[in-house]
Parts: sequence; structure tokens; C-alpha cells
Amino acid sequence: MRHFFCIIIFSALFFSCQEKHPMAEKLCNCYTQLHRAQEEVEINFWTDSCNVLYIDILNQLEKSESEQIKFQRAYSRCQ
Repeated sequence: MRHFFCIIIFSALFFSCQEKHPMAEKLCNCYTQLHRAQEEVEINFWTDSCNVLYIDILNQLEKSESEQIKFQRAYSRCQ
């Protein structure tokens, strides 16, 4: 019984430490599309799109330092 509680507590701590941020997921998905692109036109499109998205995200988060930190942590995990 004691092991069962330890496993539950460990699982809860493990999953609570994995912060997700929807904007980080969007940016990661954009870069995934960029890496899958094969033609130069596609590559240029996704490069521009990802750069614009990243700038937009930074502009949206500029007033909230805690959200910036959460975003950067989530983004660094998906890179």
C-alpha cells in the first residue's frame, strides 16, 4: 500500500512539472512543418511564417514575465 501511494505522488509531481503552453506548441508545430518542407518555395513560406509567429508570440507575452518564462520552458522542451 505504501508503494502505491509513493507511485501516485511521484506521478503527480512528474506530470505537474511538465508545463505546456499553447503558443509554444504552435511554434513547435510550425518548425516541424518547416523541417518537413522539401521545395524551396515551401521552405521559404514556413521560414517566414514561423518567424512572424515567433515575433507575434513575443509581442503578446511582453507584459507578462511569468507567461514568458512558461512559454520559454515549454518551447525549449519541444525543440
